[in-house]
Amino acid sequence: METDILGVPEQVFDSGLLVATRRFETASAVARELGAHTVEVAHTLIALARIDGGRACGLFARQGIPPDVLAAGLLGGGGPAAGAGGNGRGAGALGGLPVTADLWAGFAAAADTGYVDERALLAELLPRLEPGAVDLLVGYGRVDLDAWRAEVAAARPAAEVCRADGSIDETAFAPGARRVPAMMVAEASGLGRRQCGIAMLLHALATTPGGLLEQAFLFLRRDVRALREQTIALTGARVRGPAGTGPITADEPLRQTLRRAATFAASRPDPDPDTGARITERDLLAALLDTPNGLAAGFFRDIGLDLDRLRRFADTYYREPAEPEPDRAGTPMSPEEAVRRLRAGLIGQESVVERLAFHVELIKRSLTRGFRPDDRPRAALLLCGPSGSGKTMTARLLAEVVYGSEDDVLVFEMGQFSARESINNFIGAPPGYVGFGEGKLTNGLRDNPRRVFLFDEVEKADARVLDALLRLLDEGRIGDPAGPVREAHDAVVILTTNLGATHSAAEAVEDDVDSVDNLIGSILAEGSTGHTAASARLRRTMEGFFRPEFLNRVDEVILYSPFGPTELRGIAENGLTRLAARLRDQLGVALTWTEEAADHIATVAWRGRPEEAARGVNRCVTAVVPGVLRLLDEADAAGRPIGAVRVRVVAGALVVGGADD
Repeated sequence: METDILGVPEQVFDSGLLVATRRFETASAVARELGAHTVEVAHTLIALARIDGGRACGLFARQGIPPDVLAAGLLGGGGPAAGAGGNGRGAGALGGLPVTADLWAGFAAAADTGYVDERALLAELLPRLEPGAVDLLVGYGRVDLDAWRAEVAAARPAAEVCRADGSIDETAFAPGARRVPAMMVAEASGLGRRQCGIAMLLHALATTPGGLLEQAFLFLRRDVRALREQTIALTGARVRGPAGTGPITADEPLRQTLRRAATFAASRPDPDPDTGARITERDLLAALLDTPNGLAAGFFRDIGLDLDRLRRFADTYYREPAEPEPDRAGTPMSPEEAVRRLRAGLIGQESVVERLAFHVELIKRSLTRGFRPDDRPRAALLLCGPSGSGKTMTARLLAEVVYGSEDDVLVFEMGQFSARESINNFIGAPPGYVGFGEGKLTNGLRDNPRRVFLFDEVEKADARVLDALLRLLDEGRIGDPAGPVREAHDAVVILTTNLGATHSAAEAVEDDVDSVDNLIGSILAEGSTGHTAASARLRRTMEGFFRPEFLNRVDEVILYSPFGPTELRGIAENGLTRLAARLRDQLGVALTWTEEAADHIATVAWRGRPEEAARGVNRCVTAVVPGVLRLLDEADAAGRPIGAVRVRVVAGALVVGGADD
């Protein structure tokens, strides 16, 4: 049976407000305390002001007036607060006492907004205060009632936070705060939940990297890791829900909290130009704490956190982060353009480009269509070859052509995960242990699962780390000890290894493309004949280290040939071109070079360490920079600034001079 309060259905009220006021029986208690026979607007205001941490409490606190002072003033005035002006009995009652017509009207007007929280109720009650209460507040307390009314009035309509299907609309949030609903959805999905609640919002705020709660806890010298462990426990992470389909929705208490946050955002008198009236993390925290007897406020009190200090940090020190990069479902670059970009970036590795072309086309076309062939990552490639042959560059180029930026790469130096206990740093530690919630892989998947995950020198990892990696390759997801499952269905996984590089280096330099292709094709082949001796040795090396089930989860093994002098010259040209672009964009200086300069760089790198010649080329190119900057400084000091420089070879060394020298 539907119940109401002064004619307003209970479900219209904020649930926290009903709890804090005991369904507004606290207002009738104030009336009895003051000897009144009806419940008036002033009595209700006092009841609201006695809610520790509430909006009315804040109004009185900033003015330096305890609400009991108003109560004492009304009591000393000899009875009811009513003066002239239609404050007779209404048709309802609170706690067994009748209410005034103005109080009834205030509740009805607040209900017209569709959602009655403390702010909405104050906005309707303050203009209806009885004259006696107004005289006390203005005359004795020096209260600017117009300012109070403006503070609680919603200047703009609050944004709709939930869509028709119940899912959370991230566009209602300020750019920097959109990580919070995204985190909620990711955590709920990882736990097999189809619905988010208050606990999930609190956990998302605690888990968001660099977010308000993380900054506040660091500022207040509290343990952020302990906070995250405690909030994940609130979500019931030990109980997984069944995998489901459809949108992840907000339950009713969370909807109310998000509406309250939207109302706070709409009530800001001077909205930030970057966020407008959209919800910020500060609004979310205020909405959680606006229910003093709610889950969030109780949680913070239980862990001994001073709510006033937390609010002061949020209001005074916290700054909303900049807008994150938009999520990309692939780039407009066609598969053909992507292959051309790979070919331009991977000089001397034509066989590698040919093998990557198939995977690039499959990934890009399936991402565009929203098609997923299976639940495994979009691709899992094992890149073999000597150091400095372009394996890491391949990962960055794949990130650029698939996801839109070469920065969409998360690199794992697997030598850092060689110890047995390093699994805690890889996927996180169980609750109560150092490393809880700090797994690099699990957090990387949580923050952005649509990117390239590069596991460099994978052969150096501990066996337990390789087991976790095997689960990722096999299932396209991995469990986080904190509770959620992290999905990698839209990720590209790149593994690199130097295994077998010494077997193939000598032969591969002289082999043509066909022989290199045969070598690659033989790595996993069983019973094949006619392959080169290098192929057989490389295959034995691979199978001697990686378990068969690991190799079977890899889509393709790709072999990189060491570079010869011709390829190194092309790499030198590319490196000088990139340097010229940076000098032009950052300093406005044009850089040119002679053909002999590019030849010289390639020759020096080849004669130094042929097995790492590509890195040697990059070091030689970087060595040009000090000479360029020195020349610019000397020209400025002489009062003859220059806008162009040229790299030449003089007496067997690179020399930087003016373009006209």
